[in-house]
Amino acid sequence: MPYTFDESTPEALISLNKALFGEQQAYSYSSDFNNKTGVGQGILIGGNLTLLAMVQGSVSEMDYTDKILFLEDVGEQEFSIDRMMRMLKRAGKLKNLKGLIIGAFNEIEEEKISFGQTADQVIWEIVKEYDYPVCFNFPTGHIENNLSMILGAVVELTVEKNNVQFKYL
Repeated sequence: MPYTFDESTPEALISLNKALFGEQQAYSYSSDFNNKTGVGQGILIGGNLTLLAMVQGSVSEMDYTDKILFLEDVGEQEFSIDRMMRMLKRAGKLKNLKGLIIGAFNEIEEEKISFGQTADQVIWEIVKEYDYPVCFNFPTGHIENNLSMILGAVVELTVEKNNVQFKYL
């Protein structure tokens, strides 16, 4: 978002510049979350979880089959994230993915009664049964180091226990 450029890291601005001018790029990072290992290739779809959930059943609903899905959100509560992820699962949207990228889920609203799980734990519980690679803490979303994601591009996601590699093909 242009209004966040002043707070963006140099890496985020470089990735945006490369995305806008068609330069090939790849991302690699270490993650301390229990990622699900594997390699997946597919068209990149996704974005804000709340917005994706809101378009289900409309003409704007996406086809998730054989895609690499990335999700992020800001200002939600854990129970809302749980509800939206379970809705996607019950609608069959999560079962035929080629990979799942979890970006930043930040500014989580404090609940009066603790939900008992973080956003990442909620998502892991819902998707751990699937065979595709899943990575957490990907540097994208409403954060300073918001690396650009090109929706509709063919990508490869390689997830090892604590290392994630993402590249455009």
